[in-house]
Amino acid sequence: MNEGHLGKFTVGGERAATDNHPAIIQHLPLDSSVTAALEVGTLLKAVPQDDATTMAYAPLTSAEDTEEPCAVVDKPCDPSTEARAASLVHGTVRFRVLKNGDGSAATQAQLVTLAKHGVFAV
Repeated sequence: MNEGHLGKFTVGGERAATDNHPAIIQHLPLDSSVTAALEVGTLLKAVPQDDATTMAYAPLTSAEDTEEPCAVVDKPCDPSTEARAASLVHGTVRFRVLKNGDGSAATQAQLVTLAKHGVFAV
């Protein structure tokens, strides 16, 4: 029996998720208002759609946004070519990458709300 490597690969680029807790990543549908590219670590909020049982997601606009963050973009997303963003909905994320849609840092209140939704900044 011959044994050997068939090949190897390296995963590059930074992601929001950490290995501290198993991450649950979902491809969340983007709200039609989302036109700018989403960076890793962008906080997302749920946006109700026409059907009250359907949600789409959009970035929090700023640190003063009163909506609750419920997910974090895990991989860069270009809404001009992608209708869904790979996002962490449960698990641990890197604190240093967390930001609002305008690039401002996540606030302590936002981190507390994220934790209530099962997303923990480390």
